[in-house]
Amino acid sequence: QTLLAAQKKLDQLSPNVKAIVADEIKMYMIQDEAPLAVDWSGEAAEMLAGNSHLHYVVPREGSNLWFDNLVIPKTAQHTKAIYAFLNFMSQPDNAAQNATYIGYATPNKRAKARLPRAIRNDRQFYPDEQTLRHLQVYRDLSPTKVELYNDRYLEFKMHH
Repeated sequence: QTLLAAQKKLDQLSPNVKAIVADEIKMYMIQDEAPLAVDWSGEAAEMLAGNSHLHYVVPREGSNLWFDNLVIPKTAQHTKAIYAFLNFMSQPDNAAQNATYIGYATPNKRAKARLPRAIRNDRQFYPDEQTLRHLQVYRDLSPTKVELYNDRYLEFKMHH
């Protein structure tokens, strides 16, 4: 029922949608061809670098909380090298350099403390506790649910 309500809301908003795209959204936003987009924070950082009029906003009402992860596949053969790399990337100076370079927030508190003040205090990318309390981690859905969501999304895209 919630999914149907969401689909109805998307259908109502459809006349305002310029495009349903992935990487192309950066061009639209940088060139002021679209006034609003939903995207990941690191992608937004790249857009902000290309257009000083843009802002990245995490809605106080809520949004999703997501994570990029470095993982070791079960089939990995060079685990010693992998652990060395993970340990290297986790060192505060390296994690801070990586966060600055890629534009994604770091969860590493010691790395965050090493970031330039302008970055670590930027509420666009490091929201306050009140905002964080309203964020949710997506739940893993069953294959049946994923198929249902995909079907609804494809319907929306086809009618757009």
